[in-house]
Amino acid sequence: MKNLTLENDYLNVTISTLGAELCSLLDKRDGVQHMWSADPKFWPRRAPILFPCVGESKDGKININGIAYPMGRHGFARFEEFSVEGQSDKRVVFELKSNQTTQKCFPFEFSFRVGYQLDGAKLVQSFEVVNTGDAEMGFQLGGHPAFAVPFHDGEKYDEYEIVFDSPQTLERHLLTDKGLYSGETRSFLSSENRFGLFYELFKEDALVFKEIPSKQVWIQHKNGGKRLQVDYEGFSHLGIWSVPEADYVCIEPWIGCADMANQPADLFKKDSIVRLKCRESFQAAFTISILP
Repeated sequence: MKNLTLENDYLNVTISTLGAELCSLLDKRDGVQHMWSADPKFWPRRAPILFPCVGESKDGKININGIAYPMGRHGFARFEEFSVEGQSDKRVVFELKSNQTTQKCFPFEFSFRVGYQLDGAKLVQSFEVVNTGDAEMGFQLGGHPAFAVPFHDGEKYDEYEIVFDSPQTLERHLLTDKGLYSGETRSFLSSENRFGLFYELFKEDALVFKEIPSKQVWIQHKNGGKRLQVDYEGFSHLGIWSVPEADYVCIEPWIGCADMANQPADLFKKDSIVRLKCRESFQAAFTISILP
């Protein structure tokens, strides 16, 4: 495992080869570190990549052609060492290829590439999945970056808010204590474009919005000023999550999500599953922007 650095006049970014995980997002203009510290008291990660499954699989398994395979929450990519396929000052591409370890729980041949590229005060995180085998494969994909809140010393968590690009009417999809969806929803926003952050907001786990119309969201102080913006065109669902009392919030673009409590553990019946035939590929990307 090693860390690689990208840098331009605006940002200094560090990514680990373990899980191709974003570890640092430093705004050079004001010295603010925008990634969560990974304090193990609350949550010891910063931005794990979710592949080949998002969320919890029923009974911790997936079923493929009648055979059950173990599959942990959010898949295995975050635990795997990625190779570095190419790097410059402003761009790096990591790759994970199927191997003996991955095939014990996901019996497909694949190449999974994760790219990071700086563009001014923006960081583009891109994904490419290629089916390198002979059988049709299915997968889900997601990001899980945790951003430090508040941005500045002397501010408080509940002085910040989440703002969408347009008024949204949203239902929150509720989770069981095992991380599966119960099928229940609860009204969350009604033609509104923002909501405030406070620790107890996440006492029932993540806020999950399926098929969300908005494709742009930002974190900002309620009095305005600096914004951290995430654009996620191409991702159907959005999770927003933290742990009560922890000073961060995750903005999570997802293609797919956890299983329903009453559904079979069948890979190809998972929510928003992406199917790839032999030699087909799939691309997606989201962008993190720091707006002063």
